Amino acid sequence: MKRFRTVLSLSIACIFALTTLPRAMSETTAAANAKVLLDEAKKNQAERKRAAMQKELDRLAEDAKKGKQEMEEQEKSISKVGSAVDESKGILDQLAGRKKHIAQDMELMILRIEAERLKTEGLALLNNAHGKAVEALTKRNEEIDLRTALVTAEIQKMSSSEIAQDYDSKKGKGDSSPTTTELRKNLSKAEGRSSFANSRAREAMDAASLKLQQAEAAAAKVEKKQAEFTTENAPHAPVVIEAVKPKTKRGH
Repeated sequence: MKRFRTVLSLSIACIFALTTLPRAMSETTAAANAKVLLDEAKKNQAERKRAAMQKELDRLAEDAKKGKQEMEEQEKSISKVGSAVDESKGILDQLAGRKKHIAQDMELMILRIEAERLKTEGLALLNNAHGKAVEALTKRNEEIDLRTALVTAEIQKMSSSEIAQDYDSKKGKGDSSPTTTELRKNLSKAEGRSSFANSRAREAMDAASLKLQQAEAAAAKVEKKQAEFTTENAPHAPVVIEAVKPKTKRGH
């Protein structure tokens, strides 16, 4: 009986083992498959991540290449623009120099015009003064002629009474010679005209002299300004400094 129970127990154990073994084996297989799938998923994820990172790396490398090319192009552009700027500065300096020379020429031209205007006016006044001088000389000659006639008449009158009577008788018979009284009146008028003419001639000559002096001063101003511009436009020359002579003591 005991033996039967033992055999029965072993049989039941064998039946239980046979029924539970496939289930355990299937669970182990499922766990293994799940692990494989998980490992494969992780591997795929890592590969996708690696591919994404490689793609990002390639994009960054392309961007760096493009950036380098753009930098080179910008450097070339900067060089070209710098050359253009230097050329433009050179042209600007030339134009500024020409503008300076034109301004200087214009200033000198204005000064020369003023000097020539004063010279022309001075010469015209001088010519007028010469005309006044000729007029004064004419009046002076008229005065001298009247004075000569008066002196001659007085000499004739004082020579002898007989000559004077004869002179008066001839005059009474139709002689048109002026009397001494008339000669004195005419001489007085001639002296006034001569004095007035001389005064006008002196005034005209003074005016001409003043204008010519102004013209000379204006011409000197032109020469001075020309010398200043020549010195200013000339290349920088070394400044010559005269040596200071030692002072000598008194008594030596």
